[in-house]
Amino acid sequence: MTEALLLQVFAYVLLLALVSLALIYAPFKTWLKLGLVLLTTGCYLLAYQAWQQTQGWPSHTTLPDKFLLHASVIDEPDVEAGTKGKIFIWASTLKGSFPVSEPRAYLIPYGKQAHSALEDALKNMREGNLQMGGLSKGSQKGNKPPQNLDGIGEEQLELKFEKLPDPSLPEK
Repeated sequence: MTEALLLQVFAYVLLLALVSLALIYAPFKTWLKLGLVLLTTGCYLLAYQAWQQTQGWPSHTTLPDKFLLHASVIDEPDVEAGTKGKIFIWASTLKGSFPVSEPRAYLIPYGKQAHSALEDALKNMREGNLQMGGLSKGSQKGNKPPQNLDGIGEEQLELKFEKLPDPSLPEK
């Protein structure tokens, strides 16, 4: 982590030195030098946005099909303020009963089903039972319109939680 940050700072200093040399010594027209400054500034802003996506900000990608729940924060919708609500989940991908990745923060749109499922899972976690989560599509029968849509019109995934099974011990 620290090495990546130092490498990025070194790359920015090198880029700044190259742009400074181009601005001072190159016989570019003024409008071309101004364009170089604006392009470099835009690259810094894009790199900052990309860096945010890797540094603890919640991912907008879908949750893994099977995950270990570590924590969750629920931000309910507020009609007066005009907010739609969000759910933040901190989870690790599971393979079998074992985590295969480091915990990751996920952001999902608020849904009543997800809210109640997470409340129950967090209550079980406070009682000492690790919770394994999973995703399942909402059931649709016939030609009825889907009842659980997010703001974009996509069907929300239902969250299901159960107690993480005890690991099987190796034979003696």
